[in-house]
Amino acid sequence: MKAIYEDLLPLDRPFYEIHEDSYDPLKCIESFWDNYPLVTIREYLYALDLKCKTLGEATESKLEAVQQTLFLADILRALMAYFLVHCRHLDTTQVKLSTLDLNMEEIRLTKKINDFFQSINQPKP
Repeated sequence: MKAIYEDLLPLDRPFYEIHEDSYDPLKCIESFWDNYPLVTIREYLYALDLKCKTLGEATESKLEAVQQTLFLADILRALMAYFLVHCRHLDTTQVKLSTLDLNMEEIRLTKKINDFFQSINQPKP
């Protein structure tokens, strides 16, 4: 990252990075999914939800706070990349996702669980 961005807050940086000549939203999307499989995303979101529910209580370490800030910045980067891909009508067929199999397994598992609950929640005739 360029030195001029060093003093920006982590959640401001993604807004400036998209203007760099070397910025590629497809690479940003790949990078996000390489670093965050669905299970990890869920864990971070649970932690953030817990943090919101326990505001004012000392429930996290400095490391956890830094990790959550980095995660939020990465999510923001990914959202901006998806937005730019959509607006620019970029072809996403060449995106290579290293966590695709792991994420698909998670989706299959949650589908099985959902199907089970749907089957026991059917209205009685």
